[in-house]
Amino acid sequence: MALNPIQANKAYDSVKDTYSQNGISTEEQAKAYIAMLAATAGVNAKLPSAAIFDFSLAGAAAKELATKK
Repeated sequence: MALNPIQANKAYDSVKDTYSQNGISTEEQAKAYIAMLAATAGVNAKLPSAAIFDFSLAGAAAKELATKK
């Protein structure tokens, strides 16, 4: 799918607020992603987010960076 620059900017603008600042999804974001996977890929909608996501490394990095500020 090729987007022209205007379409690409619009697509980016529509999702940029969904990204976290530290790379760690909120539980709400994880549930929304699982719901999308349930609707599009046949994933069980009741799958716990821990079964898909492991943000332990990102959490450790965020802690380390916070102490260095």
